[in-house]
Amino acid sequence: MPLSWLAFLCIVGICCVNSMYGSSTQVYFLDLAAAEYPESIDFASSFNSIFANVGISLGSFTAAQAAGLTGIASTPYFGGVYSLLSCLLMLLVCRQLAAKK
Repeated sequence: MPLSWLAFLCIVGICCVNSMYGSSTQVYFLDLAAAEYPESIDFASSFNSIFANVGISLGSFTAAQAAGLTGIASTPYFGGVYSLLSCLLMLLVCRQLAAKK
């Protein structure tokens, strides 16, 4: 970015958004486990870190493959595809939860 202060603000924003999902996701997993599977609360508490590590591994692998095949400049497009897929999956999950109620 040509303006370093703008790049800094973007990085701060990304870090804030990245750290905000953790606690809400953890509470959701624990609430779901307490309501439907009370004997599995200990197991549900580990889901957040497990899936975060799986996501990091999958993203790193995809970025490495994309950089090897198409060049480093095209890796943001692959990240955009993951963003679209995650939005679609969240819509699907929200619809299923709304239909369940």
